[in-house]
Amino acid sequence: MPRRAPESPARWRWWALPIDACLRRRSRVSWYKKDSWARCQVRAEYLQDWLADADAPLTWRLDKSKAGSGALGDIGAHAIDLTQFITGENLTRVSGMLETFVHERPIVGERQGLSGTASDERGQVTVDDCAMFMARLSGGGIGSFTATRFATGRKNALRVEISGDKGAIAFDLEDMNSLSLYDATAPADRQGFTKVLVTEAAHPYMAAWWPPGHMLGYEHAFSHQVRDFVSAIAAGEQPTPSFTDGWQVQRVLAAVERSAGTGSAWTDTES
Repeated sequence: MPRRAPESPARWRWWALPIDACLRRRSRVSWYKKDSWARCQVRAEYLQDWLADADAPLTWRLDKSKAGSGALGDIGAHAIDLTQFITGENLTRVSGMLETFVHERPIVGERQGLSGTASDERGQVTVDDCAMFMARLSGGGIGSFTATRFATGRKNALRVEISGDKGAIAFDLEDMNSLSLYDATAPADRQGFTKVLVTEAAHPYMAAWWPPGHMLGYEHAFSHQVRDFVSAIAAGEQPTPSFTDGWQVQRVLAAVERSAGTGSAWTDTES
């Protein structure tokens, strides 16, 4: 068997699969077809608030030498990967900005879980708190992206909304068992976003779990990931997402950083 690249753990894809499958089964949602991507708009954001408190302690995630980047790499990477997975298109050019709102924080005293209590000493924050960028997709569409750990009140809101000329779809990780669809080809008196509960046996993976309406959670995505990984290996196929997919996301992240460092200049992700 030929050598294959290992799988990259972009776990939120396993919650995007019901979106993808639902769209593909709805042939009337013609804006999902590739020839309409030039008219596509993507709005993707990952919103958290665990750093909104300026006195929250200086964990390793705020140290560039350990974390590599801040909100951009930590959570922005998921918004990028999810967008590229759902659309089947790559982000090719970006114009971005990075912002650090709190430049100094208390150093961690006693560690507790992923964080800890604050000590009397203070240290420098060396990563971004918020990343925002615009992008062009390889199929001609455009997108806007936000990744922030300062969105007060938002705990883990990974949101992707895609608008085309004949419809739209929206997904929010804080409501992970449902998605919203809009069919612009429907009669005017029946247009409006429809909430679809993706817990039917016909939806990907759901037949292996509970009856319809019995919700799945964060942890189930890991089970789905392992199932697909083992199945691909057994079939002699390339597991997805691969390291190549992860590398593509890293190219976008690097381009956003370069753009932010040059006054938000448009920057190719291929360079």
